[in-house]
Amino acid sequence: MMKTMAMKMTTVMKALLLALALAVACADPAQISGPWCTFAIAADNLDQVQEGGPHRMLLRHVECQEDCNTLNVFFYVRKNRVCTPHTVMARKNADDVYTADFEGQNYFQLVGRDPDSLIVINNNVRPDGTTTHVSFLFVRLKVINDERLEDYARLMEQHRIPRENILRMADTDTCPPLGRLPWRRFRNILEHSRTAPPFR
Repeated sequence: MMKTMAMKMTTVMKALLLALALAVACADPAQISGPWCTFAIAADNLDQVQEGGPHRMLLRHVECQEDCNTLNVFFYVRKNRVCTPHTVMARKNADDVYTADFEGQNYFQLVGRDPDSLIVINNNVRPDGTTTHVSFLFVRLKVINDERLEDYARLMEQHRIPRENILRMADTDTCPPLGRLPWRRFRNILEHSRTAPPFR
């Protein structure tokens, strides 16, 4: 009986993940483009997302192009109380997996969204072959309901990332909004250099 119940739960979870993936695939690109911020980060290797870690990404804006076959992602990484802005261009392949070059090769999917939140699951492969599974919960505002956060925690467990590895970022994100640096200047700086002058 327990085995049957477990199989049913697995089937339901697979159906839920498929529904989430389809919801993203069918989303209006305009609903993905725009301002976002990082509400939570989770990883199987916490060193990568702790303060000063290379994947402690504080998102600011996503620009969707070519029906979201290309994403321009604008974010900060904060280290030693210094916020350094970055931009990454990601391209989608035939399997709906995005690839991007940042701190190694990244392969990520948008696995769930609603009007105010977006879940991204990323597989990072460093040049030395080290692999880290990182996930992000992005939100339009720095608030989210408890039900959505619980959905995120359950999804992380399905990806073998324990709840205790989920870090809430909304209250510790002290990097400036894009308004501190005019949008056109932000883009121009990052088009000519992978790393723009840092902000404290």
